[in-house]
Amino acid sequence: MSKLNVDQKNIGTLFGDKKSDFIIPDYQRPYAWSEEECQTLWEDLFAFAFPNNEYKDFNNEEEYYLGPIVTFKNNKNKLEVIDGQQRLTTLMLLLRAFYVKFNSMKTEESLKTKEFIAKCIWKTDEFGTANLEELKIDSEVATDNDKEEFLNINTIMDILRIKE
Repeated sequence: MSKLNVDQKNIGTLFGDKKSDFIIPDYQRPYAWSEEECQTLWEDLFAFAFPNNEYKDFNNEEEYYLGPIVTFKNNKNKLEVIDGQQRLTTLMLLLRAFYVKFNSMKTEESLKTKEFIAKCIWKTDEFGTANLEELKIDSEVATDNDKEEFLNINTIMDILRIKE
């Protein structure tokens, strides 16, 4: 019998870990969140990060509860997503949009943020360099066209068009 571990992780740790290699197995339903569910998650995240609409009011001692993301390590050493697939995929879409936004900025801080986000979206080599061809999340239920659209996201509007 498999050993059950419950870990509390922040998003950076969940996605940023080199060993994070997620797979949405074929028995899961395809990504189905509408713009409404995505908007609800975004507004909730925004309200947490910008209390009173002010970034200076953010308290980094507080924790945001995203909900459970249940995985198990399969025989290929990939983390099969059992529960939380819609949230996980939506967060990847948001990170992809942020990556594009930070890519257009040229400050030192924005470039560091872009590199951090890249390590959350794409697999990294032994030196920590992101391979922009290999996503950290793969889906056995997504079509090749869905995967190509993700790689070609250039704006938040592209993300909204994906769901149309």
